[in-house]
Amino acid sequence: MDELEPMANYWEDLLASNSAWVAEMDDQVVGFCVRSDDNITGLYVAEHARSKGVGKALLDLAKKDRSWITVWAYEKNEQARKFYRREGLIEISRDLEIYEDGVELIDVEHRWFRKKAKVFC
Repeated sequence: MDELEPMANYWEDLLASNSAWVAEMDDQVVGFCVRSDDNITGLYVAEHARSKGVGKALLDLAKKDRSWITVWAYEKNEQARKFYRREGLIEISRDLEIYEDGVELIDVEHRWFRKKAKVFC
């Protein structure tokens, strides 16, 4: 069995059973976003397509019909966390994950809330 097969099967199942969006540039897939209910389970943009509005466009699609969403990013992934902060998500919690090989990572939960419209009479 190919070592990437379990990961490919995981993403295939995730994409088939949740809302998903794909970004293309020059007829190439450069990013995707998967949302399960109010949680973004994956938002990835190819390195060469970053800082071109691709991630923002995908995130905006995920937020479109939601009053709030949650997304997790590892503390060490400062680029992603900076992006989420810039897009109005706030840190609400942290979780320590310990893997079988002894690696410890801090996972940071970010949340976005739709602003309620103000009505003036």
